[in-house]
Amino acid sequence: MASVPPETGQSAKKVSGGSMKFLSAPAISANPNPRVPLAAVLEFATDAPTRAIVEVSGPGRSWQARVDEGMRTGHRVPLVGMRPGETCAVRVAAEDRDGNRAEAPEPLSVTAPPLPDDFPPFEVTACVPEKREPGAMMFNIRHSPAAEHLPDYGVIVAVDREGEVVWYYRIDEAVGDVRRLANGNVLYVADGRICEIDPLGDTVAEWYAEGRWRDKTPPAGAVPVATGMFHHAAIELPSGNIAVCSMEIRDIEGFPLSEEDPHGETETARVVGDVIVEFARDGSVVNEYRLFDLLDPRRVCYGSRAAYWVHRGYPDTCDWSHTNGLAWDGSGFIASLRHQDCLIRIDRESGALDWILGTPANWRPPWSDRLLRPADGLEWQYHQHDCSVTPAGTLMCFDNGNHRTTPPDAKPDDADCYSRAVEFAIDRETRTVRQVWSRGPRHDRIYSTFQSGSYRLPATGNTFINYGGLCTVDGVPSGKVFAGHCKARLIEVTPGSPGETVFELIVDDRSSEDPVPWSSFRTEHFPDFGASPAT
Repeated sequence: MASVPPETGQSAKKVSGGSMKFLSAPAISANPNPRVPLAAVLEFATDAPTRAIVEVSGPGRSWQARVDEGMRTGHRVPLVGMRPGETCAVRVAAEDRDGNRAEAPEPLSVTAPPLPDDFPPFEVTACVPEKREPGAMMFNIRHSPAAEHLPDYGVIVAVDREGEVVWYYRIDEAVGDVRRLANGNVLYVADGRICEIDPLGDTVAEWYAEGRWRDKTPPAGAVPVATGMFHHAAIELPSGNIAVCSMEIRDIEGFPLSEEDPHGETETARVVGDVIVEFARDGSVVNEYRLFDLLDPRRVCYGSRAAYWVHRGYPDTCDWSHTNGLAWDGSGFIASLRHQDCLIRIDRESGALDWILGTPANWRPPWSDRLLRPADGLEWQYHQHDCSVTPAGTLMCFDNGNHRTTPPDAKPDDADCYSRAVEFAIDRETRTVRQVWSRGPRHDRIYSTFQSGSYRLPATGNTFINYGGLCTVDGVPSGKVFAGHCKARLIEVTPGSPGETVFELIVDDRSSEDPVPWSSFRTEHFPDFGASPAT
């Protein structure tokens, strides 16, 4: 990160109504955290408490840097939003409580480094900036399971309205959920950890699941949470508490021995059931919701006996529920249960199961009483990801579409499966559900077998869809995530059906020999990440 500071001891360009001045001239240095190289740090000091006013300008665009609104004499401002290889001008001013303002006489210059050679290969194949949502879309890129022979790799990437990389955070492990916090920082989930980082990539807070780290040294400074695991999804609640997917293991008697024959022979099986845990920032557990106690622990769908947790160090276990997404609707939690082919709502205060959204197949009383009744034209989702509440109060998810049936009905060929983004309207009084929008096989005949997400954007009403796990074996769509090739496709579409595709990004290694399989978990919108539009 190259920068050109003004001369040391430089005086202010102008002072209005007072004698406030710079004690140390504004200067820019490279971000000391190597995990976020597309960032720099601006520092200066004034002889009286002031607020910083910083405008950054690149070719054809400018924005205000996000600054601490507090009044202080020493200022340290993150500069983010620059594109790889881009040279930007930085104009610096300071203003005191009386409105007196001092400005650096000349803009500073800073040049961002290029992307590294090992950055995941992606290509923007379509972009209509004026029809896209303002701000940046942030998503993770990681190796798919077919790349288990390769070293761990993870990166969180932010792409702006024009499809350019403006920030990334490199970490040598697979990253799951990425969320924007109320303070503008980034929250992400890794293996048994949740980490909050600021725009420079510095750790602000970190928590770890005691069960996962029982035999390992926890991260320095991290806060323990008395639970078994952190996995897949974490969300911030209005209170500032965090809700996260955890898990427990129970021996379940009468568990079906075969997914294909759910009413046949049974056994006592070692089964993983998910737990939704709400904890405060000090690590204290506020609420726990154990799915074994809310749902039928002997109901199986395709995948309920999968070895997902075996691969993560829990031998001889079945992955009964596989919760992979959480949302908050104002008074309750909505969870996506991939291996139960359903979305559920849990009331936060009572802990009671409110409703089940999904195929009625194989549900028994009393759980069948919680099923939402479908309106005409509704198509059930299967193996879904990424539930979210839209600005209109409807419910959205990514319908991966694995198998599109439940046992004992036979699975179709993977090549006949398809994925879609889908939006539901739920009437809790009448206990009915209506499908109000989808982007599916009539528009994009795509099968994204795992990960993935869909997200309604607030300003334009566009929908961002992340086909995060497009797996193929010998060029044919496949659900075999440990074999073949994998890529991701991210698109943004305008309202309506099917809507216009105004953005498309492909993450794909097209090397002729040993191409690396890539995937992406979900996408998050950052309307003001690091900067807001200049006025």
